[in-house]
Amino acid sequence: MIPRNWRKAEEYDFCDRLTREQWAWEFLRRHPEYQRQWHEFMDTWRALEAEYGRPPNRDFCAWKNDPRAWVPAAECPDGECRVDGEKVLIECAMGARWGFHKFPPDPADDDPVGAGRLSWRPRAPHPLPEVEQDEDLPQGLEEIALKFDLSMPLKPQFEQARRQLQKALAARRRQGLQPKRISRLAPAWKRLLRYLDAQAVGEAQAFCAELASEECRALATAVERMLAGGYLEILDLPP
Repeated sequence: MIPRNWRKAEEYDFCDRLTREQWAWEFLRRHPEYQRQWHEFMDTWRALEAEYGRPPNRDFCAWKNDPRAWVPAAECPDGECRVDGEKVLIECAMGARWGFHKFPPDPADDDPVGAGRLSWRPRAPHPLPEVEQDEDLPQGLEEIALKFDLSMPLKPQFEQARRQLQKALAARRRQGLQPKRISRLAPAWKRLLRYLDAQAVGEAQAFCAELASEECRALATAVERMLAGGYLEILDLPP
């Protein structure tokens, strides 16, 4: 993809209209490793098409017998991928690796989500830490797990759980912490996109020139976390 001009804030006005699914794509398309793998994938795909044709005239029998069309099943973490013995089709394996369905979109594609060319795979439930019901909740706690004794009446336990949740929310509000919402996080995400675009043209230092060193390090850490899988966590937020 051609990076936007990070020096112009108006270049990122489109972000104000993004859904959570589109936000996730904006980060994935800027991922250097995704870009590298996509170009490598397309080189292989075009070579296969040159040899075996394109639909509806593709010789799929010959295509699927070509080792270039497959990767070992061990490289595909998602059981939804089409597996032939110990092999997985490269297009499906690519999607499973990065968390989406359908043919791998070009990083230059502005909106494969809105056009129906990409849909995100369902996310596995995030494991929650176990917390005893009568335990004092620490300040700032973001996740709690509630235990219920199914051998006892549930109604009083529901009431106890409700009070526990209220207590946890009150503790967060006292610190000025609010539930995560796309509208609240979007300004910070927009800044991360600008940083990534600056980084793509070798101007990350220029981006950080007017920032304190600690702020710049925090920004770089946030970008690293987003690219390490944080973009998929966006899909867990309320739409």
